[in-house]
Amino acid sequence: MTTKSNRPDAELEADFNARATQLENSLNELETFLSRLDSASYTALHENLTSLDQARFDLTAVYTLNSLMWAYLRTRGVDPKQTQLKSELDRVKSYMDKLKSVVDRQSAARIDKQASTRLMRNALWQQAHSKNKTTRKDDQQTE
Repeated sequence: MTTKSNRPDAELEADFNARATQLENSLNELETFLSRLDSASYTALHENLTSLDQARFDLTAVYTLNSLMWAYLRTRGVDPKQTQLKSELDRVKSYMDKLKSVVDRQSAARIDKQASTRLMRNALWQQAHSKNKTTRKDDQQTE
């Protein structure tokens, strides 16, 4: 009877145990985080946030819950793509994109219309004034 010291099964088992432990730790962290959210009321969470942060909070919460449901369905052998969950996740992603575009617009550089008008007016006046000088010089030279 021979025993293999470096069996592939032992490596697979060790890898599986490590991944299972990591999953359990992640689920415990998630449970702790969700319990803190559950203990506070929704209005208490929202009252100290700006409207932009409220939107981010709500979208993150909805996306997280939908993602957890996706994982739950996968563990039960159900294909989430065949459910309405896929369309719900797509809807939440589209709202996240809209929120990102709002944030990008707010942080974009602003144009001071009055200053740009003054700049253009002065630049055009200087250009027209310099053309008049060259035209006068040409007229004086031809005379």
